[in-house]
Amino acid sequence: MTTARLRRPAASTNLDAAAWIDAAFDALAEGGIDAVRIDPLAKRLGVTRGSFYWHFKDRETLHQAMLKEWRKRASYVIGSRIESRTSAPDERLKQTLALPNSSPRAKRAAAIELAIRLWAGRDANAAKAVRHIDHVRLTYYAKLFNEMGIAKADARKRAYMLYAALLAQAYVFTDDETDVSADLAGLLVKK
Repeated sequence: MTTARLRRPAASTNLDAAAWIDAAFDALAEGGIDAVRIDPLAKRLGVTRGSFYWHFKDRETLHQAMLKEWRKRASYVIGSRIESRTSAPDERLKQTLALPNSSPRAKRAAAIELAIRLWAGRDANAAKAVRHIDHVRLTYYAKLFNEMGIAKADARKRAYMLYAALLAQAYVFTDDETDVSADLAGLLVKK
């Protein structure tokens, strides 16, 4: 899986914590949590280790900042972007289904999410972040189905199926012959 790499800043550039977090996300997407190490990140950014310690106490502090930023990006930023485009719940669900392969940025986000989900298998804080995101997303999708007139119990079931399909779209490689993403919207977002 290829991801967009950050442009290497000039050595004199003062980096903020966000630049370190973005570089850490690139490393995470490329090699998992074990690839998120201070020296390789400093080299990637063209700075010394001292820059890292200016912003973070240690690697664990960076990990926590990454999880906090991922929670923000993975739910609230995307949700508000879709909410601003349309008020119709079925259209919001269809736009959500189109996200996984919509752009290189979306593919990078999927690679980051997969790496965080794998990380969650061995880290309690990452697992807590994943549970939080899953809860937020499932609650939101169920709310949209409910707004479409679907009973609460059925809305929860459909939310789960939509979410499972959304995650599968991000991780299952398809071609023109096997891609059914357009059909999913018709199946999942009908009344």
